[in-house]
Amino acid sequence: MEKSALPYRPNVGIVVFNKEGLTLVGERLDHLGAWQYPQGGVDEGEDFAAAARRELAEETGITDAEFIFETPDLLYYDFPTNLSIPRMTDRYRGQKQKWYLAWWDFPVSRANLKTHTQEFARVAFMPMAEATNQIVPFKRDIYAELERIFLPKIDDYLRTR
Repeated sequence: MEKSALPYRPNVGIVVFNKEGLTLVGERLDHLGAWQYPQGGVDEGEDFAAAARRELAEETGITDAEFIFETPDLLYYDFPTNLSIPRMTDRYRGQKQKWYLAWWDFPVSRANLKTHTQEFARVAFMPMAEATNQIVPFKRDIYAELERIFLPKIDDYLRTR
């Protein structure tokens, strides 16, 4: 089947921030040195908001974050043609994502990366711009859009706390 005829996989992502306005990223266990925000697939019949809470809990053990905003539209990206992920790149052309912004102001040592199949070697807080520079190139436009949408929301939230 032609790649462009494949559907986009429903996916969620979560940008968690703290009182310094830094965002939580995880270093991928399967690609040390590669950092990203928690994200994952939406199960059949699951709504995006429930998937976001589930994915955040599965990847970081965080269940007490305050979700404060979501992207108004889905964000899309295509998988690079040279990327091969079993049961993913042969079924989908890319991902359609709903992104959520969540407040969580605790030390990263409180995260539990082993609540589910472990995906992150470790987590850290860093500025959004640094996270954007760390992400794989084919997701960089998504992360830049998240900065545009979420940084004003983070500033507003922190100003009113």
